Amino acid sequence: MQFKNIFVVYDPTRSEQPALNRAMVIGRDESTRVHVFACIYEEPAKDVDKAAKIKELLAAQKSKVLSAVAPLLEQGCQVTTEVEWDEDWYNAVVRASLRNSADLVLKSTYRHSTRQRFLNRTSDWTLIRECLCPVLLVKEGQPRTERKILAAIDLRGEKPSYEKLNQQLIDFSQRVMEAGNSEMHFINAFSELQEFPDRNALVNSCGVASDRIHIQMGKPEDVIVNSANEIDASLVVVGNSARSGLSAVINSNTVEKVLDRLECDVLSLP
Repeated sequence: MQFKNIFVVYDPTRSEQPALNRAMVIGRDESTRVHVFACIYEEPAKDVDKAAKIKELLAAQKSKVLSAVAPLLEQGCQVTTEVEWDEDWYNAVVRASLRNSADLVLKSTYRHSTRQRFLNRTSDWTLIRECLCPVLLVKEGQPRTERKILAAIDLRGEKPSYEKLNQQLIDFSQRVMEAGNSEMHFINAFSELQEFPDRNALVNSCGVASDRIHIQMGKPEDVIVNSANEIDASLVVVGNSARSGLSAVINSNTVEKVLDRLECDVLSLP
C-alpha cells in the first residue's frame, strides 16, 4: 500500500498489542521500515535518585519493546525502537511520528464510553487531529482473512477541503484495488431526497462496479456503521475534516463518531 515508514504506538500498560500485530502483516515488504515507539512516565519516590530511577525504568521498558518486536525481526522487517519519558504521551507520540517521517501511524484502540470520548481527551482523539499522516486505529482480534474495505465519500462536498479529502480517499482506494488483495466498497450518505447522489458519477469517480457503491439516507456516522455491518467490512476509511481550531473543539469529526460503534479497524486520512 506504499506505506514505507510505519510508526507503531506500543502500549506499555497492556500485554496485548493489536497495532504491533497488524504491523507484522503490513510490514512484510522488505522495503518497509517499522518504528515502534513507547512512552512511559511515573513520579519517582522522593527518597530515590530520580535520574537513576528514570534510567532504570527506561531500560526495562526498552527490553520489553525489543522482546515484542522479535517476531518482526525474524520475518526480515527493518525495525527500530524508541522509548521516551514524557508525562504528555499523547503529544509525545505525535512529535515522534514527525521526527521519524511516518507515513502511517498504527495505534491499538479500545472501546470508550460516549462520555469519555466527548468530555475527555483520549489518545485516539489527539492522534486523529494532530498527526499529519494517516492513522490506523486497530481493534483487538486477528486480521480478517477476507478483506473488505469501505471508504466513506461525498462527491457533493462544496468546500475545497472536502474535495481534497474525497480525492485522497479515491487515490487510496485505487492503490488498494491495484494491490488486488481486497474488495473495495464506497458509501455515500445523504440527508434529503433532492441531495440523492448520481450513482453513475460515483461509479466513474471511484472506478468500481455499481454494486460496490452504497448510497443511504441518514446521518453519515449511522450510514457508515450500517453499511460496514452489512458487508462485514474489515476496514473503514474515513476522511478527517475537523482537525483543528474552534471547529475541532465544538464538532467531533466522523471518525470519532464511528470509532466505538465499529468492530473493524478504522483508517483516518488527514
